[in-house]
Amino acid sequence: MTSKYPDKITVGNPPRPFRKFLQEDEIQRAVLKTADEIHERYRSKNPVFVGVLTGCFMYMADIVRATNLPCTVDFIKLSSYRDGMESGRIKLIKDIDIEIKDRHVILVDDIVDTGNSWDFLRGYLMVRQPASMSMAACFRKPKSIQAGIAVDFISIDLPDEFVVGYGLDYAGAGRHLPDLYVLDEPINS
Repeated sequence: MTSKYPDKITVGNPPRPFRKFLQEDEIQRAVLKTADEIHERYRSKNPVFVGVLTGCFMYMADIVRATNLPCTVDFIKLSSYRDGMESGRIKLIKDIDIEIKDRHVILVDDIVDTGNSWDFLRGYLMVRQPASMSMAACFRKPKSIQAGIAVDFISIDLPDEFVVGYGLDYAGAGRHLPDLYVLDEPINS
């Protein structure tokens, strides 16, 4: 399938060039495979999907629909980036609204990079005594693998590149793109 989006884009402020890395159909195939795995594990459990805003919105919608499970959906929001490209301190912006005690919780995130957000969320939510907690992430970077960050469901492993699209942004731009793009210049330029 050919994407209607260009092979190269410029987004953000300051503007930065990105080149297409994965097309929408490749991402969707991987998402469907992950959804099947989640369905098998939780088919009789009525899980709570907790999306990590804002980047999860595309993946969360696709995963919840594709798992075809009776479930509850909620969102949590963290702030973990000082600007478009640097990691910073983690701060809770929006908490979940539902009770998760004795429920099977599936955290849904766009990307696992350093694993800091996942570590924070696990500690923060486990005190509420869910029956179980797992994580589904659309993308995973090598740093999280090297750090031994445990993620239960991964759709796509990425190289150590800065990416935008499919929910991921640079300086607030590019989240709407159904394809995934990588930065087409050295990060320090």
